[in-house]
Amino acid sequence: MKEILKKITDDTINELLLNDIILPSSYFQCFDKHAKTLDINLEDKEFDNKLNNLIAQEFKDINEYASKALKSLEQVTNATKDAKEAIKNKDESSLKRIYQEMEDLKKELNSVSNKVLKDTVTKTFNKKWIYNIFLKNNEEFKNNGVLVLIEIDNCDYILENYGQLIYDNLQIFITKFVSKKIKEEKLHYDVAKFNKKQFLIFLENEELKESTNVMKNIKDLLHDTTLKSKSGILIKPNFSYTITTYNKKEKFSEVIESLKKF
Repeated sequence: MKEILKKITDDTINELLLNDIILPSSYFQCFDKHAKTLDINLEDKEFDNKLNNLIAQEFKDINEYASKALKSLEQVTNATKDAKEAIKNKDESSLKRIYQEMEDLKKELNSVSNKVLKDTVTKTFNKKWIYNIFLKNNEEFKNNGVLVLIEIDNCDYILENYGQLIYDNLQIFITKFVSKKIKEEKLHYDVAKFNKKQFLIFLENEELKESTNVMKNIKDLLHDTTLKSKSGILIKPNFSYTITTYNKKEKFSEVIESLKKF
C-alpha cells in the first residue's frame, strides 16, 4: 500500500515540480490522474480505509519524532547546567559521565533523524533531506557544485517480472557501488533518492570535468558486472546518467529540469 502511494506521489510531484504555485486542487487532480493509471479508485472504501490507516501511522511517527526531539532538548539543557556546575567544582568524574550521556544522546538523535531523512531501502537521503536540509527554504542551493541524475535501467521491467525485493537489492547494490567509487576519488558528495528509479548525487564545490570523468569510469566499471539472486535470476546493474553544474542561489527545480532535457 505504502509503495503504491509513494509511486503516485513521486509521479505527481515530478509533474508539478516546475510550477511556482501548487494549489491543493491541482495536486489532487494530478494525484487522481496518476492513481487511475494504476487502476486505483480513490473513492473505493477499502482503499480509503488503507489510506486512513497509513495517514494515522504517519501522524504517529511524526508525534514520536517530536516527542523524542523535545525530550532530547530537555536532556541537553540539563546536561549543560550539570556541565557548568562540574567545571566550576572541577569534578572530573561528573564531566566524564556527562560526556558519555551526550554521546548516547547524539546516537539517539542520529537514529531518529535517519528515520525521517533517509530512504528505508537504500539508506541514502530522501526528498525530505533535499528540501529541508540541503537546500535553502526557498529551494535555492547553498553552494556551487555538480549535480548528477542517475536512473536505473529497466526499472519497470525488473519490477514487473522479478518483483520488489529483487529491485530493492538492485537499488542497494548500485547506490553502494557508486558511493564507494566516488568516495575513493575523495570527492565531497551526498546521494539522495529522488523517485522509484532515480537518484541524485550532489557533488558540492566540485568541478564538472573531474566529476564527469568519475561518473564515466563508474558506469564503465559497472557495465561488465552481473548480479545473481539466490533463486538464480541474473540482472545487469546498469544505469544512465545526466550531469550538470549548479550555482549558489540557483533554483533546484530549474537545475532538475535542465538535467531532464539532456
